[in-house]
Amino acid sequence: MEQHTCVNCGNTYHDLFCNHCGQKQQHRYSVKHILHELLHVFTHADKGIFSFAWQLLTRPGHIAQDLVAGKRKKYFNLFQYLIIIVGLATLVVTKTKLMEHTVESVNEMSGMKISGKIAQMQKDLVDILQKYFNILQLLLIPVYTLFSWLYFKKRGYNYAEHIVLNSTISAQLNTLTIANILLFAVLNPNKFSFWYGLISVIILLFCFIVAYRQFFKLSLVKAVLYTLAIYISAYIVQLVLITFSFFIYVMIKR
Repeated sequence: MEQHTCVNCGNTYHDLFCNHCGQKQQHRYSVKHILHELLHVFTHADKGIFSFAWQLLTRPGHIAQDLVAGKRKKYFNLFQYLIIIVGLATLVVTKTKLMEHTVESVNEMSGMKISGKIAQMQKDLVDILQKYFNILQLLLIPVYTLFSWLYFKKRGYNYAEHIVLNSTISAQLNTLTIANILLFAVLNPNKFSFWYGLISVIILLFCFIVAYRQFFKLSLVKAVLYTLAIYISAYIVQLVLITFSFFIYVMIKR
């Protein structure tokens, strides 16, 4: 049997994989090899990013359960996917001017005359939320995690395992958010109506209900009740943090 020397760790071994570090026997790069690797990343039946995205939409709670249980090899890396999808969502939010159009729609529906000072404050807030949308999305994960950990503390999962669960939900939510934004951008490119906001809330609640139901094996009624409790608790904290951060920003800007 032919003997090989691992270029990664220097270990000598037989067969296709190094028995010390696990690296596969390597060969020189070629254009064919690079194209194969790129295609493999996106389309591989088990670990491809598209396959993972589809599984996120249908079985987020089961994926989180597998990851917590240590069954991780068959999945695309959750946190890599989360960073990629949040980055794409931020790009879509910025390019479609989602938040600007949303504020305009709310102002139109209210029928109130907005003073120049309030309009400027709205613009400043929109600029901040739009600019730091990705950071906000990632910061919300530990907030939701705190409340899911508190409400489900008796289930025995630690805080880090709840982070995995809520990261899975965030990845699923941002995937659906991109589709939702693009749909409304095509149907109604000039403004985002009340219906966009309503559908966004429905999507958010749907993601949490499905994931919590699958992960904790809850009935539909319990999944809905827990989701509402966690969402309302996290929303209050989110509102306080955004208001406080904006107040500090305005004070510094002055």
